[in-house]
Amino acid sequence: MKKYLLTWSDEFDVPGSINPDKWEYDLGSKRWGNGEIQYYTEGRNSFVKDSLLTIEGRIEDYEGSPYTSARITTFGKKHFMYGRLEISAKIPKAKGAWPAIWMMPTDKKEKNIPWPRCGEIDIMEHVHPLFGNIHVSLHTELYNHVRRTQRTHFEIIEGITDGFHEYAMDWTKDYIEFFIDKKSFAKYERNQEGYVTDELGWPFDKPYYLILNQAIGGTWGGDVAVEDFPSLFEIDYVRYYDIIEE
Repeated sequence: MKKYLLTWSDEFDVPGSINPDKWEYDLGSKRWGNGEIQYYTEGRNSFVKDSLLTIEGRIEDYEGSPYTSARITTFGKKHFMYGRLEISAKIPKAKGAWPAIWMMPTDKKEKNIPWPRCGEIDIMEHVHPLFGNIHVSLHTELYNHVRRTQRTHFEIIEGITDGFHEYAMDWTKDYIEFFIDKKSFAKYERNQEGYVTDELGWPFDKPYYLILNQAIGGTWGGDVAVEDFPSLFEIDYVRYYDIIEE
């Protein structure tokens, strides 16, 4: 039987900017994957108010980019290895908005381990061309979207953009399981038949950091409807638990 011990969280109860003890910004433009050209700003497109973190996508010319947004991470502040992550969020409906809750390993930055060899965990992605579909994925050297071999699951969830929903992940040395509103959504076993279990197929036994962002457009975000913006990606809380097996 599993028990969960809360060891780190952000309830976004202090209005203003993000907590610099817990988060940092990824900044800039034209270096992101999947053809996105938004400019990620520091403080201009994110704020905490009424116990919510808001990441705001805008249509505006800024530093040579036609869109602005924000991408915040826990890199250098809090790194995770195994455990349970829970994120309550309301995803935007805007055409072209691409909100995501995902993780990258610290060695991607610290040792410049290339993608996809480094690994990637996607807890929630939503794009307008597949409106209402929530995606979860694991990317590795052998199993990734470029090869169309990634371990992924998606399905339409009625009304998913109408309110707050909890996106969660249980991560152990043996499996990664995704949840939406406490219900299991997809589960991937390390030793699943037919899959390689070394780091080429399962690079998930090392520290990762959390990323919250709203991309705009690109090869997966699709066409952008100017009239749908500004676009708000709202986060109520982020909670991390140790998993205690009994």
